[in-house]
Amino acid sequence: MGRLGKRFFLELCGIINTDFMKYIRHITSVLIIVLIAVLAAGTIVEKLHGSEFALAHVYGTWWFVGLWALVAGLMVYMAVKCRMWKRVAVCTLHTSILLILVGALLTMLTGQHGRMKLEPNRPNSHFFIKDKGEITKEALPFSLTLDRFEIETYEGSNKPKDYVSYLQLSDGETQKDIVISMNNILKHRHYRFYQSDYDEQGNSVLDIARDPWGIGVTYAGYALLFFALAAMLVERRKAFLAVTISWVSVLVVLTALLHIRMMTRQLMPVLRSPFFSIHISTIITAYALLIGIAIVGIIALVKPKNRPRLERLKSLSTAMLYPAVALLAAGIFIGAIWANVSWGNYWSWDPKEVWALITLLIYAAPLHEKGWKTFQKPLFFHIYCILAILSVVITYFGVNLILGGVHAYN
Repeated sequence: MGRLGKRFFLELCGIINTDFMKYIRHITSVLIIVLIAVLAAGTIVEKLHGSEFALAHVYGTWWFVGLWALVAGLMVYMAVKCRMWKRVAVCTLHTSILLILVGALLTMLTGQHGRMKLEPNRPNSHFFIKDKGEITKEALPFSLTLDRFEIETYEGSNKPKDYVSYLQLSDGETQKDIVISMNNILKHRHYRFYQSDYDEQGNSVLDIARDPWGIGVTYAGYALLFFALAAMLVERRKAFLAVTISWVSVLVVLTALLHIRMMTRQLMPVLRSPFFSIHISTIITAYALLIGIAIVGIIALVKPKNRPRLERLKSLSTAMLYPAVALLAAGIFIGAIWANVSWGNYWSWDPKEVWALITLLIYAAPLHEKGWKTFQKPLFFHIYCILAILSVVITYFGVNLILGGVHAYN
């Protein structure tokens, strides 16, 4: 093959490779849109038929897991083709997402979640797992005995402050006195026990979780995620250092105020956690930034033909978008850790959790403008961000008013 032939061949391969990557990006975009639609539909299904039905027919199905796997696989392919490893923060961020997904899959495949009732002075070494309407009995390699169950109340009122079970743990020749309460769990032999409920007879009901593989992988993903988010903000400090510092300051002040409120108000037991103020303040700060981006977009549309003005306002919105997405992601996964500490399940597909995830996916898209060049157009960017605020409205207000769930008190 001559020099001209080699040049023609290389150019042809380049064109084919470029077209193929464009094709992959289009497929990924469609699949993410489908994923968002399925997630939104799942919250409606849960409202109409209950959480167990939604888990069995949507979130726990093979095709839903396959959809996530396909999106993750395409993301890995694009990351490799784009040589993402050259950008440490971005590569770490996407690696953390993959670890979180792998951890979720391991939890789904190897984890156990059940419930046991403890009656005073009666040893119990069994718990029950309910899956798709079927109940199975599982044995523990040790036993628990309830000494007494108490409801602690706020001074001068009958409002519950905490639910406390005083137990004895017997494991062979080992015996221990144990106290389990809200946000204070028992860990023993890969099993975790959470105060869940009680009845009028003084019996205590505990939720049980056993997840020897999924939690470690998932938490490793969370750790990488927080590191990557911080690294990305530092990496782009020249572009929006002032914005980031300002909003981090707001976050710190808001966290302090919420913590003071938590210590001085009579909150329900599950909310009396150090994660409460951090989770809520992080999410609220993220939402405030996203609202600010929408307002900038509305201002931009006042003079849509002024290209330099649109560009300047786009730069302002982008400066807010990075810390907003970082804070939203951090808030979601801080909430997941809190849920794991309180209920033994870091992701339960509750409507507010799902819609927060939808919001994160929607706002992560404009950050990939190098791959999806449509977002490089200022007018499209502003219109997209204006429409995207609807997901925040649904997450914050729509879930409370319409969809319900365990987060409806927020």
